[in-house]
Amino acid sequence: MKKNLRNILVLSLGLITTIASAQFSATSLTRIDNTDSDNRTAVQRITVGADWNGIHASSDLSYDVGSNTYASSLYEAYVSTDLFGMCNMTAGRQDLSFGSGALMSSNGWGLDRYTNDGISLGMSFSGFDVSVGTLNGINQDNNYMNAGGNFGGADINILMMNDGDNSAHGYDLGYSVMGIDLSYSMNSDYDGDEMTSMGAGYSMGDLGLSYAMTSYDGAFDMDNTAMSGGWTNGVLGYQNAGAEVTSMGLSYELAGISLGYTAHSIDDNGTETDATAISLGYSLNDNAHLGILRIDDNGTESTWLTVKIGL
Repeated sequence: MKKNLRNILVLSLGLITTIASAQFSATSLTRIDNTDSDNRTAVQRITVGADWNGIHASSDLSYDVGSNTYASSLYEAYVSTDLFGMCNMTAGRQDLSFGSGALMSSNGWGLDRYTNDGISLGMSFSGFDVSVGTLNGINQDNNYMNAGGNFGGADINILMMNDGDNSAHGYDLGYSVMGIDLSYSMNSDYDGDEMTSMGAGYSMGDLGLSYAMTSYDGAFDMDNTAMSGGWTNGVLGYQNAGAEVTSMGLSYELAGISLGYTAHSIDDNGTETDATAISLGYSLNDNAHLGILRIDDNGTESTWLTVKIGL
């Protein structure tokens, strides 16, 4: 009896020690559709996570005020360890984002998360940060390789993806000269369709200006990106084959207040449409943020109020 009691006490002490050593986090994102004052809708997503010495687990809990429905899903769950000082290995479900995000990117604003189940290795070679891994499990026919680094003031990122006999690739280049940030991105999806973008940005203290041109050769589309959801993820989505998009943006930040305006002019094979996004944000502190996003997509308007709180 005494031996069993001792074992129980030892196990309990170990469990308490493990829980006490964990790093917990929680983030709440509330989105309110404020377009119709007589029929507002709201959704809330709460992400709860914990870390124990290389082990990470987090879950999303969501609630739709309009339909009074709840949902829960596993967000991330992985274990990460160093391999003999040569590289870092991570296995499990991860939120991955590389390069411009046209082929693979996170979705922090929308409710549907984009994650990948697989194994990845991260390492550095001669100034390049290299990540290789599997996608959708440990199937060797579905994998990726990403390499990025800065050389002589130029930022270079290369992403290669394989899905069986199909391949996708993205090349991103950034360079700063005379205070102007230049960028060029060329991406090809699994079907061989291409999306090419080039842009320039200029900062004058707290004021920022940007200009970009994007063209589509074929019906470019990738599932695991924020752009695949379009405005439901708070961004302009992929366009039709042959479309060309010209984007001009203005941003301003001062004392925790951020203001942004982006105008998109879309030429869809001779048909002209416009889309604009206006954002206003205020950071109360390091853990709380209020925001307004107003979207006008060719006359279809929506206004979102967001409240983000983290612990």
